[in-house]
Amino acid sequence: MSLSGRRSAVLKPNIVIGASPRSGIVTHPAVVEAVVRLLRGAGVTEISIADGPGVGLDPVAVFDRSGYSALAERLGVRLVNLNTAERRDRAWKYGTLAVPALVEDADLYVNIPKLKTHGYTTLTLSMKNHKGLLSEADKKRDHQLGLHDPLAQHAKLVPPHLIVLDGIVGVEGDGPLNGRTVKTGFLAVGTNMLEVDAAVARLAGFDPRAILHLRIAESEGLGTLDPRVIGGAPVRRLKPANEQYGRRMNIYSWRDCTACSMCIDSFAAGVRLAARDPRYWLTLVPKLAYWGVLGRLHVVQGRDAKPPAARGRVVCLGQCTRALAEREGLVHVPGCPPTGRDVAEALRKGL
Repeated sequence: MSLSGRRSAVLKPNIVIGASPRSGIVTHPAVVEAVVRLLRGAGVTEISIADGPGVGLDPVAVFDRSGYSALAERLGVRLVNLNTAERRDRAWKYGTLAVPALVEDADLYVNIPKLKTHGYTTLTLSMKNHKGLLSEADKKRDHQLGLHDPLAQHAKLVPPHLIVLDGIVGVEGDGPLNGRTVKTGFLAVGTNMLEVDAAVARLAGFDPRAILHLRIAESEGLGTLDPRVIGGAPVRRLKPANEQYGRRMNIYSWRDCTACSMCIDSFAAGVRLAARDPRYWLTLVPKLAYWGVLGRLHVVQGRDAKPPAARGRVVCLGQCTRALAEREGLVHVPGCPPTGRDVAEALRKGL
């Protein structure tokens, strides 16, 4: 791919939450820095780093914690919160999609995803990272539409010119936010999202044909699941996420693709808040200890959530589950997504 004549570039890493660069949850700033320096050496002068952090999060805190505020200041590049960026409506299968003008207008769009397993999509790679261009409302709609087909459909709009996938350190197990950090030791570079994702899936021990949004993308003519690969030996197979639930001790988070990962992350935020806030040490922490060790707590989320048949207490998380909670008389945590405080207060009162 030639960079001749290109003067502006938008780099889109995965900065979904405010996680440490070493966590494997966010694209490491060192990878983005290398791309910035490469582009500058080729004459690209107007460079922006852009992402829309997870729904409901403070973007300043996310960019600070993940190392991107410091990186942008040191390199002298713009750092853009796409959640508040100017947008243009573009037609797609499900009506209109609001696309960032910054990305459309750039001479070069570089997608810089992170290698992680995912409870809904098996892996989160470049096509899933591309979803980060969307507005918060469109991100929520993607989940309501079942996630897989929307991922394939909006890959047709403003596809990247280049993909540089950070697979140096990844996440396995209960990804994308609560899995285990693993050393995988590679970068993947290409110009087609589907083909990069298919190649990386194989490197990580997964059959790309078993990943629904990749199959849909191939059927839509976006590339092949059998691309030509230059170099690259398989790494150790990443442990996949449990397709039914995530689990910490006896607290189960039941999966539903109509719910977003920010929803269950809010539950974890509520637990962390209870551990550090003295107001909850006697009113909530003992309850969480009981249900997590001696009992069983089931957290359900998403529009299609159902109470599991297993014994235990059920907590309905997020606005999508309000009707279920009212109908079944279950503990409900409001919000889309809830805040950590919402979670802590609802659990304190309801458990």
